[in-house]
Amino acid sequence: GGLEPCTPTVAEDLMLSLTTGGAGGAAYGEPLAAWRGGRRESRAARPAEDADVPGFPGRVAIQPFLSAETERLAAELGLDRVDWFNVHPGAQVRAVLNLLPGSLAAGADRAELTGRMMLAARLDLAGRTPYYVMHFALEGSADGRPASRRLTVRTASSYRLTAAVGALAVDALLRGGVPPGAHFACDVLDPGAVAARIEESGAARFDLSGGDTTADGLVDEGAL
Repeated sequence: GGLEPCTPTVAEDLMLSLTTGGAGGAAYGEPLAAWRGGRRESRAARPAEDADVPGFPGRVAIQPFLSAETERLAAELGLDRVDWFNVHPGAQVRAVLNLLPGSLAAGADRAELTGRMMLAARLDLAGRTPYYVMHFALEGSADGRPASRRLTVRTASSYRLTAAVGALAVDALLRGGVPPGAHFACDVLDPGAVAARIEESGAARFDLSGGDTTADGLVDEGAL
């Protein structure tokens, strides 16, 4: 999560994700669900309105969410447990998103909802610098010994990061580096090469470590 402008396309994408984007035309994901014992478990995680999350400046709200993408990766990687949280540093966007499913179910005008989401993002951003952070923690064992890895991805714009990955996918395709057929980019692109080129472009920064990460490099704006 982070603090960013909301475009009409992003607003529409959020609304569409409530009803499509998953397997067989299902919703893109399930709030409060988590991956347990190699399968989805409903209501396995709880939200928090005042949390301290590595990589994020200040206190934030967190919302558990298990997407179809996360489920697919968890199954392919053979993970036993996955917790995914959407992070909301902005109170205005959080409030609008909490009401979004009910508003759509009640037949609210989608254009009006788009305007509300865009306004909420602008209010949260007032006097702040846009940023987006993804923090990952992997726990397991190597040779029978406990092991952990931490990765924090920081960017000034998740839109720019998404565009960079899309451009690299097209570049790999044109260079003949992608086998025939339809694929998920993560299955056919070299992750090391992609990360290196993203950092070279300035689209994002990757911090990988074997321990905890902090919010170094982020300014806790608006706080004394």
